Amino acid sequence: MTTVVEYHAERSWHFLDLVDDEVERGELEEASNKLWGAAAHAIKAVAERREWSHGSHRDLEETVLRLVDDEGATPDLYTYYALASWHHSRFYGGPPNANQIRHGKGKMAEFIRMLENL
Repeated sequence: MTTVVEYHAERSWHFLDLVDDEVERGELEEASNKLWGAAAHAIKAVAERREWSHGSHRDLEETVLRLVDDEGATPDLYTYYALASWHHSRFYGGPPNANQIRHGKGKMAEFIRMLENL
């Protein structure tokens, strides 16, 4: 049986895997939002392991801040979170271009790996 932590960890990579297909189909808003989804699920996995709330955007941001401020994680985590949030906002305000999404995909992969190692 899959745990909640395992579910969120798997979903983070699943969403990341969908990005290229969305870009190829010209669905840049969806591709950008998939980057947010990948990051959000990775954060949820960390929060779930620590029994922290993770049901809202604010909870996800608080998780990242707690990791940095209280647990000594690299401040780069917040930079990655800000990039993920930017990609999410682009779903509503016009998509980034394909190159920005491809760059973002690499950064979100780094972010997920960093979170998995905490």
